[in-house]
Amino acid sequence: MESPIESEGAWVFLSHSNKDFDQVREIRNELERRGHKPLMFFLKCLESDDARLPELLKQEIAARQWFILCDSPSAQGSKWVQEEVAMIQAMEGKVFRTVDLSKGLETEVHKLVELSKRATVFLSYAYVQEDHEIADQIRRALLKHDYRVWSDSELKSGLNFEATIQLAIDDAADHGFVLLLLSPSSLASPSCKHETEYALQRAGRSLQSNVIPIVVAPFAHNALPLQLAKIQWFDLTTGPFDERIEELIRDLRIRDME
Repeated sequence: MESPIESEGAWVFLSHSNKDFDQVREIRNELERRGHKPLMFFLKCLESDDARLPELLKQEIAARQWFILCDSPSAQGSKWVQEEVAMIQAMEGKVFRTVDLSKGLETEVHKLVELSKRATVFLSYAYVQEDHEIADQIRRALLKHDYRVWSDSELKSGLNFEATIQLAIDDAADHGFVLLLLSPSSLASPSCKHETEYALQRAGRSLQSNVIPIVVAPFAHNALPLQLAKIQWFDLTTGPFDERIEELIRDLRIRDME
């Protein structure tokens, strides 16, 4: 069965020297296997001294969220790779990892796994209009930032609903975040309860970093299951909604993950 995580995935900018093409291609293939869309290209125009190129490159980097430096002697000797790295590091909110090509993919793959986890999200919410609208706002904000987000639009007739949900949670627990949207409706929902229990069981000892309760509407705190009360949550109701969503996304970028 195919994963119900949306197929777009994260656009991952691979900063590299074209002299390392074969090794960088392995990194590209691994990211694609994990559902993302790595950007690996060689711009012939970079061989010229066109004064427009730094600004065009800066605009492209500004439009991206996820970056990997494929480090090597060739990359260190490349004017353009070093300019890319300087631009990325100077911009706020960019997720940047360095892969040492001399160590081989098998040794460095954990860095790709960690970046992939940061770019993958499963949303659990009650199927009532108010919660669905909030979930859709969160989903659209995450997609805007190139996250790979599970959507109920992926559920097609003929699929086993429970099995499909569990597959999505499996994927997010292994490769990303599970966001539990908390409201009176979700806390009263048997399906949300099942998703919560399954996510906590599936995440295991990583639950405090991978499974995050998100308050989307006020509720009686005695309605909160004990297992969720022990986990650090994020409250979207304590300020302007759009601003709090952006704060949530910033939190996902820096939150400790196992």
